[in-house]
Amino acid sequence: MSEIAVVHMDLMSKGGGEAVAMNVLEALEDDHDVTLLTLTDPDIDELNDYFNTDVTDVTIRRAGHLAPKLHETYGLKYYILQNALLGRYARNHADEFDLLVSTINELGLESNSVQYIHFPFDWTVSLDNREHIFHPTVEDDSAYERLCTRVAGVDLADIRSNALLANSEWTADVVEDAYGTRPRVVYPPVDTSEFDPDTWDERERGFVTVGRIERSKRIRELIEIVDGARERGHGVHLHVIGPTVDEEYRAEVDAMAADRPYVDIEGEIDRSELVDRVCSHRYGIHGKEYEHFGMAVAELAAGGAIPFVPANGGQHVIVDDRDELQYDSVADAVEKIDCVLSESSARQRDLRVPPETIRRQFGRERFKDEIRTVVAERLNGRETVTPPTV
Repeated sequence: MSEIAVVHMDLMSKGGGEAVAMNVLEALEDDHDVTLLTLTDPDIDELNDYFNTDVTDVTIRRAGHLAPKLHETYGLKYYILQNALLGRYARNHADEFDLLVSTINELGLESNSVQYIHFPFDWTVSLDNREHIFHPTVEDDSAYERLCTRVAGVDLADIRSNALLANSEWTADVVEDAYGTRPRVVYPPVDTSEFDPDTWDERERGFVTVGRIERSKRIRELIEIVDGARERGHGVHLHVIGPTVDEEYRAEVDAMAADRPYVDIEGEIDRSELVDRVCSHRYGIHGKEYEHFGMAVAELAAGGAIPFVPANGGQHVIVDDRDELQYDSVADAVEKIDCVLSESSARQRDLRVPPETIRRQFGRERFKDEIRTVVAERLNGRETVTPPTV
């Protein structure tokens, strides 16, 4: 057995990146001795229930003292510095392992590693369109940027020497822009096993949105979109499902929903309830702009819903590039939704992506097989990524 360290900041955030990390742990634990290097003490049983995974044999190790303390004290306030410290810890302990696997983007891992990029940190501040970076990041030529970059120890040669994976072609384009090398695309693991969609006629005429309740998810705008659809004569409602990670924003969303009986802010619910909501509603909606992939969108499609998504980022691949399901603004979303909901039931059914297509392209077994292959290639010293672009 090989000794492998999986590097991830906080599994209890319960987002798409954490789903990737849990599936990587599950994929590797049977054939390798796996250690999770992290900043928290994750509840693996709770995470298994949440993500429908079966991680049972992983050693948990906190990455030193400073980064975990920063995370405990400040949450996401010093997000980039925390990841820089996490990467530095992993690098300093790399000789204890045969392979490092980062599931939280590119870190300063000088040794043999696999790095799964949801969206690049852009340590070298090279991106042409940095406003598209959805997570907190370093600012060009700031003291904070210089500190984080120095701590992270990332340079182009380091990035190019490791096996880079990206969650979509769109993210791969962004990584290539930042570092001049193109990652291999490995779509993230979408859990389709529990979805048993109701027939179209049985489904409620409402929307479901799934994701963490925080500002970048644009839930306020989603409520405005549903308002607009109702003003057009469509008696639809909205379920907002996902853990709260921004209490201030949650209060804003709750205030909007207070006088709208057709908006239900459910928050975090059991996985079985989430699956039931998706399978019993006709429509899904996603608000995050420049989404790197959109695992929640893929789950909506897997459950037989018609998902409406912003017309930027990587989520367009999930809706098969259908223009009628992609919107540029709140007003555009209302127009697109009005057009689709005014169509016959037969026409609406035709807009759905077949669940078997979602399983084939984005399913979990496919993901775990690809991860095992990449890890085996790296352990055997074979190249996994393309050479630098010119």
